[in-house]
Amino acid sequence: MMKALGMLLLVLVLSAMVIGVTSQPAAAQAQTSMAGGEYPDVSSLEAFSAETNYMSLAGYLKWTSFKDNGVWLSRFEAQRIVTAQQA
Repeated sequence: MMKALGMLLLVLVLSAMVIGVTSQPAAAQAQTSMAGGEYPDVSSLEAFSAETNYMSLAGYLKWTSFKDNGVWLSRFEAQRIVTAQQA
């Protein structure tokens, strides 16, 4: 009985690892769930101010995206969005 439970636990752990490795990266999830300018506009904010919680604009966008949608943007993706918003 104990051996069967051990095998079941091993299968569950390995399944979770496979799912974690094969899932989409956060940036890809963000693109599918927040496509089309659904990111908060940070272009009018001042970086490293109290308004941005003393973060860079890209950092503030990453944090806001995670807080609102549970998705972490990559640093590159956040910077690309900030640059596009400032253009």
